[in-house]
Amino acid sequence: MKIHIVCPFYRIHLIPSLIHYFEPMGIHFYPMVSPELDIFPKDIDWIHPVHCKELWRVSKEIPGESAFRKVNDFADTQEIIDDDYYCFMTDDDMYEPGFFDVVRQQTAKIIINSVFRGDSIPDSGPEVSRHPPVPMIVNGINDIRPCHNVGLASYVIKGSVFRQGRFSVTDYNDDGHYALRLARNFPNDIVFLPDLWMLAAYFQPGRYTTTDGFIKPNWELPRIIMGEYV
Repeated sequence: MKIHIVCPFYRIHLIPSLIHYFEPMGIHFYPMVSPELDIFPKDIDWIHPVHCKELWRVSKEIPGESAFRKVNDFADTQEIIDDDYYCFMTDDDMYEPGFFDVVRQQTAKIIINSVFRGDSIPDSGPEVSRHPPVPMIVNGINDIRPCHNVGLASYVIKGSVFRQGRFSVTDYNDDGHYALRLARNFPNDIVFLPDLWMLAAYFQPGRYTTTDGFIKPNWELPRIIMGEYV
């Protein structure tokens, strides 16, 4: 059983950091990138860039397609292995140490984990997410609340589940509604692991500023690794 991470990818400067953190985790990473971008090292066999067309945009006020379309592109064009696990992240997220060791111990078709969102809201302008630094925790099916405590980084799913559904490409909150669909369609195939944490926007400047609020003692403040990425 392998673990695959699908990621709509834009932040080129974070490639060395992602390599640094993912290298010991034993995962397969699939950055979804524009056709003209050839930016990942060729000698790293666990990185598998997938080229897809860019998102259709109208304007900043009417953004058009969401990044979920790139996740759909992966499902539509790549081989999906029924018994492997798939998870989804944005390109400045990270997983806590040992996250995937716990995932490898599971057999459920769907894992619902918690999401930590730092300690501060960076004043980075309208282009950067300003979600509140409140942990997202789901303890059971009746606790799933889109736009409140569940998002794209909240679930790990088997390929047999992944191949059956798609995200809305125009509803920017469909990651939460996707979780509701998982609960409705696979109520007996979910394990809830509220003590398993994804670290959302981990590399966003100004979001993780102190260790005081960390849930676990082995968490560390993010390190931005400088280096070549082409």
